[in-house]
Amino acid sequence: MKLVVPYLGELHPADARLIRLAEFLGIACVTVPAPIAEKNGIGVPEPEAASGDGSCLVINPEVLCQGLRGDSPSPEFVSRLRSPFCRVLVHCVRSDPFHHALLLALTTGRIQAVRKAQDSSGALDITSDSRDICDAFTGMSIPAPNLADEWVFVGGEGSGCRKLITIGKDAFFAICRSEETEILLLGSGDVIDLDIEAGDAWLGETFTRFVPYAMALRHVFGDQCWRPVQSCASVIVDDPLLRPSYGFLNFERLLKLMNEHDFKTTIAFIPHNFRRSSSRIARFFRQNTHRLSLCFHGNDHTGAEFAATNPALLNTMLQTAERRMAVHDKMTGLSCDRIMVFPQGRFSIDAMAALRSHNFDAAVNTVPRPYGQHEGLTVRELSEPAVLRYSGFPLFLRKCSLDTQDVDVAFKLFFGIPILIVEHHHIFSDPQRLIDAVHRINLRAPGIRWSSAGDAVRGSILQRRVSHDLVQLKAYARSIGVENRSSAAQMYRIEWSYPGAGSSLEGIYQSDHRCAEYSVDEFAVSIATRIDPGETGCFSIRDFPTNANTTRFGFRHTARAFIRRRLSEMRDNYICKSPALLAAAKSLQRSFQR
Repeated sequence: MKLVVPYLGELHPADARLIRLAEFLGIACVTVPAPIAEKNGIGVPEPEAASGDGSCLVINPEVLCQGLRGDSPSPEFVSRLRSPFCRVLVHCVRSDPFHHALLLALTTGRIQAVRKAQDSSGALDITSDSRDICDAFTGMSIPAPNLADEWVFVGGEGSGCRKLITIGKDAFFAICRSEETEILLLGSGDVIDLDIEAGDAWLGETFTRFVPYAMALRHVFGDQCWRPVQSCASVIVDDPLLRPSYGFLNFERLLKLMNEHDFKTTIAFIPHNFRRSSSRIARFFRQNTHRLSLCFHGNDHTGAEFAATNPALLNTMLQTAERRMAVHDKMTGLSCDRIMVFPQGRFSIDAMAALRSHNFDAAVNTVPRPYGQHEGLTVRELSEPAVLRYSGFPLFLRKCSLDTQDVDVAFKLFFGIPILIVEHHHIFSDPQRLIDAVHRINLRAPGIRWSSAGDAVRGSILQRRVSHDLVQLKAYARSIGVENRSSAAQMYRIEWSYPGAGSSLEGIYQSDHRCAEYSVDEFAVSIATRIDPGETGCFSIRDFPTNANTTRFGFRHTARAFIRRRLSEMRDNYICKSPALLAAAKSLQRSFQR
């Protein structure tokens, strides 16, 4: 199956962007000359791509209009154009006699015209019976600016068209059948450029040019598109010591919340505190590993420690953090996922490279760019499970409860991005915002897998079926688990994006055994493997150990880290619980900042 895109002279810009979007989704595309007017009538090319393999024809009315020199398309011409294809995708429409005539013939009278959207509510409504195509967006009303620039389709009552997305009462995205062909109709006047920089409100601003196209393409190409293997979510709470209570957080009350509302929590643990865990709470964690887990949260949690750019300093911090957590594991029996949450959300590209050389699985952060840099991420990068821009090491993004809204949840579910919620102990003074966010997630995805942050990122895998006996997987975390849920043995080709792998890659491992055969190129590493039904294979990519120098932390650094941690705990355990003390502390802080 292919997406067949006609062109005249050169690709229409919107069609070129559509091809890039399709390829991003894993779809093969082919371009063909558009039908043109000739002396003896109109020539309609019949590309090999359309010969009975379920390919989809893209119709941009403006391209056909130019080829036919503005002549009205006859029903016979449209029938010959449509008939080789199981599906036709129509986009970039406008109110024009040629467009109207084309749609009338293409849908055999079901769609009669196109007009500007007239609804003033500023929202796209996704119908409640569209889950098979619109997935987690089903039933939502999505605020979107500039809907007056969009187009809607006009049909008679009982036209037989299935409305999937509407603006007011009019169809913006609809599907109808004409003879043996399914016609998909999109009212957007353009297609998104995936490589534009994404602003703060990028999803609402680009939704009409992006998500409905992705819905249509995934519907057409099914499991040949990249799709998430599973949907994962986790709550991450930064900073707490493993004591019965920390600030407003009480672990026994947290467990009751998790059991009642069905979610799981990862504590982003500061390695500096490795000798200070309560044996009682360590035992509590061991008894509730189905709800509680740990990951790394810096090393000493000093100011912007992982925004450093000195390789020796970064290497020393990571070695210290790893050594501390290994001792903590021996003392408490609690393992720590090799996931790094950056203190204060600040990191450098050098820190990402250091994590890669220390064979961490991934980093998780609220801020999507290195400290001091202002260049934003692209729509393409924000539409993948992890950002891979920084030294090729995966950065998974998280949001607080208040920012975990329906549209954001649905988008992440659709594109296989793990839903990671970040909070601090303050949320447990009144946890309703967190509970509301959990309910929104469970409502949007009743089958979502709540897990540790580590399992959430390791389970963030995209898959597409290449053939009857081969599934291609795109991995993001450096360690993953691949479960064969089918009833027969299955071949998988697992691929990691890995720029510059040649010099640093030590190998691909299955469990703890180095694989003898795998492939490496300039941008990626991959391995082919067979997994029996019901079995799970654990795979990871590993770098050679870093050869960076180390440095020594002197007394001044050690003392500052000690004092900072104790002052932070005093703030969280006492000052935050007293409005008067909190106001006095903020006043004192402001006086020092003058």
